[in-house]
Amino acid sequence: MDESLKQKTFSGLVWNFLETFALQGFGFVQGIILARLLMPSDYGLIAMTAVFFSISYALIDTGFTSALIRKQNRKDIDYSTVYVTNIVLSCIFSLVLWLCSPFIADFYEEPELCPIICANALLMLFGSFIAVQGARLTIQLDFKLKSKIVVISTISTGIISILLAYCGLGVWSLVLPNFFSVLMRGLLYWKYQHWFPGFRFSWNIYKEYFSYGSKLMLSTLLNATYDNVYSLVIGKVYSSSSLLGYYTKGCGYASLPASVFSGILNKVTFPVLSKIQEDDVLLEQIYRKMIRVSAYVVFPLMILLFLLARPLVIVLITEKWANCIIYIQILCFSLMWNPIHSLNLNLLLIKGKTDLFLKLEIVKKIIGGITLCVTIPFGIIAICYGQVFSSLLFLVLNTYYTGKFIHVGFLKQMKDLLPTMFYTFFMGLGVWILLSFISSFPIQIIAGIGLGIPFYLVVSKFAKSQEYIFLLDLLIQNIPFINKNRKNPF
Repeated sequence: MDESLKQKTFSGLVWNFLETFALQGFGFVQGIILARLLMPSDYGLIAMTAVFFSISYALIDTGFTSALIRKQNRKDIDYSTVYVTNIVLSCIFSLVLWLCSPFIADFYEEPELCPIICANALLMLFGSFIAVQGARLTIQLDFKLKSKIVVISTISTGIISILLAYCGLGVWSLVLPNFFSVLMRGLLYWKYQHWFPGFRFSWNIYKEYFSYGSKLMLSTLLNATYDNVYSLVIGKVYSSSSLLGYYTKGCGYASLPASVFSGILNKVTFPVLSKIQEDDVLLEQIYRKMIRVSAYVVFPLMILLFLLARPLVIVLITEKWANCIIYIQILCFSLMWNPIHSLNLNLLLIKGKTDLFLKLEIVKKIIGGITLCVTIPFGIIAICYGQVFSSLLFLVLNTYYTGKFIHVGFLKQMKDLLPTMFYTFFMGLGVWILLSFISSFPIQIIAGIGLGIPFYLVVSKFAKSQEYIFLLDLLIQNIPFINKNRKNPF
């Protein structure tokens, strides 16, 4: 990797980390405040609509954004064609959702869903006018500017959401602020870029992008349906927005550590590694490093969350959310593998193998669907255990093509992850023993984090963990005036 790309990769990781840290930190605090002000049923109502909008967004994007990022010699007409496509499809699906809103409300037997769906349909249309502007910053690897825009708009929106909830608007405090977010991002894109993609359209470019993006779109559609089908099933089968609210909140907290780090890596690795897609040796080297680093960061956080789920929920969002604790604990063992899944799947997109990507997603969704059908009669806890089983099986499937293309298959990846699993196990054992002697929930949180993380780092240091050294170098590189001559960790 040349020095310019090294620097952009390093800068991308740093700025995406800062962005994610700021957003997740603020989002965590915002979530605590909203959970105290709102009821589980409010979150359940939003979750009931998620599957319909996730499917719509997948159909609107059509995989064109990824195709635009991956293309090497794109022109203005490429941007414009994708822009026009997004707007036209957004108009169509917004209208469809608007017309179908009464039927969706009847399906769940929740009349309040009708205006919520109509509002979100309008929001989806507005959002299509700024999608390509955001993709352009990713293409230019301008992660710094993109991070600034996302952080400013998200924090502003979050503050408005809290104010609306405090004023008693209930579920609408989760809907209305999103309109402000779209407006804010649109203004910031224009302020910092002074760029507009235009309304030109080329059928030749559309066909070119469709040949790549259509399979990716189907894969995204499968993922969107599968990821939200749990909310659909729980909301319909168990006929309770409150019960769905508990599950949604539990899933949200369980996914937090994994989604933070996988989000950072995915935003950087796809556009950067697309530039070296033909160099299999370098791809193997970077992929193995990223997989090890992902596990090194995420695994201990997920185990700590599993052990501290009860005190965290009771202290932070009160006893009224206690029913979500068991869901958090079980789902930790499913979602801890998400960064590994994402990195393995990214390889197929970088290699342009969207057909294989689609086939793999179809097989996994069939397996996941069968698992869901088997576990539904036994309750939500059984559904969560089914997700753990599916995630472990998906790990084997996702690593198959990574092994085929760059010779980093399941066994090699598990061998790379064994040291991290070892450190995590002993950290978890130590924290579990400590917590058994403490009855106070606030002290459990302080002691669990205060012992667990330092213990994990000390063991890593004495074991001379490669990931520990890599992250330490990365941290030092980002501290001004310290070891400026230290070698870049990339």
